[in-house]
Amino acid sequence: MRTSAPAARLPARILILAVAFLLASCAGHIGYGVVNWSIPERGLVAGDIVPVFIQSNIGKVYVAGIGKGGKTRVEIPLWQLTLHKSRSKARAHAASIAEYRYLYATVKLDGLPIRAAPENTAKQVYRLRAGQTIKIVRKGEGAPVVARDSPLEGEWYEVMADDGSIGWCFSYNLTVFDEREAGTAAVAAETGGPDPVLEAIMSHPWYPDYYQTMRDAGRVDLARVSSSWGFFPGKDAGVARIEKPEGVETFPYSSVTKVGEGSYRFEGSTLTAQLKGDALTVQYTDRNGMPHAHYFAALEVSPDEIIAEERARRAAVVAAIRKAGPRFSSGNYGVLQFVGDDRFLWSGYQLLSPSIIPAGSGGGGKVEARLFIGEGAASGYQGTISFQFESVPIWVHFLYALGPEGLKLEAVADANVKDSTVVARNMNPTILFFSADGR
Repeated sequence: MRTSAPAARLPARILILAVAFLLASCAGHIGYGVVNWSIPERGLVAGDIVPVFIQSNIGKVYVAGIGKGGKTRVEIPLWQLTLHKSRSKARAHAASIAEYRYLYATVKLDGLPIRAAPENTAKQVYRLRAGQTIKIVRKGEGAPVVARDSPLEGEWYEVMADDGSIGWCFSYNLTVFDEREAGTAAVAAETGGPDPVLEAIMSHPWYPDYYQTMRDAGRVDLARVSSSWGFFPGKDAGVARIEKPEGVETFPYSSVTKVGEGSYRFEGSTLTAQLKGDALTVQYTDRNGMPHAHYFAALEVSPDEIIAEERARRAAVVAAIRKAGPRFSSGNYGVLQFVGDDRFLWSGYQLLSPSIIPAGSGGGGKVEARLFIGEGAASGYQGTISFQFESVPIWVHFLYALGPEGLKLEAVADANVKDSTVVARNMNPTILFFSADGR
């Protein structure tokens, strides 16, 4: 029986770790991180300082704050930040590396060593691959490197490999570049020359392919669109990311290798990407050995523009109804008023409560054209309109038709809504008729 005791205590230990994690997430920051390797898709350059809130040794990431006031929380691999307990120490560290914050290098020679000290007899701590990109940390004084009784031209640099390994490397077999001026150097070196397909994959973010599908169909579900979700290759950072609503997957890699027509492997990870036309398929295997595939596309416009277009469409629907009123009256269902850009007031709707409008909903709230009409529900209606009353957190949906007689509404049950589309009308629909006051 004794052998079972540790197993019995294991869930409690896991619970304690989970509680500690939650407490850390609610507390203030744990320090300040100096960025070791630029993360352009996050707007971060080596030497930048960010507040750090959580350190996860299991996920091997920091949770840091970026953007105005550091309010946006992002995960950054541990090796890409150096954590300090105080802002002053972080600033001192950043100042010490400021001269080299934009400098990187690509490796000319396969097997080039990184050493523990700036001399050719020092211990090797890492072996580089031809085409690999490394970060220049600083220049140092070291022993001359001699070949055939003649000193080689070059400098000793303290460098960081793309997994966080640090040491010293002589620059004779390095091509040093400024990231502000040589954004394509790493891709060209890794593939033995320019590769337009790889450049297309690496040069910009990729977003879920359904963004474009929804836009083409004119049915954009705002809950399923964000500029944060997508595939971000991490061309300069050496860390690719797949961001989804449920979280982020990170893939540190050393280089990108072509493995087939339009197909590439991100070396050092399980990640592969295949480009066909404007469609990108990204695959990987998770920690449990389960395969995953995600599908992305190069968008005609940005996600933010898609969101803005849909918000404008919704606003136009409400504006058209408000212009036809803005006050509508019904002998059975009260007075409905559209006030402001997205607000409503509704009194006298007792016959609809609680079957359609929940009891205690209040007398007003927010109005929005947030759903679309499917073929099975389109007959005689122009669109949908939804009301969120101020005292309840749910939306109440209606089909609507606007005409000379006024406003016609038909209640829609949640069961008849799928993927933000009204796919069917209710079996015994409740239909409301309102006349526009003064008409």
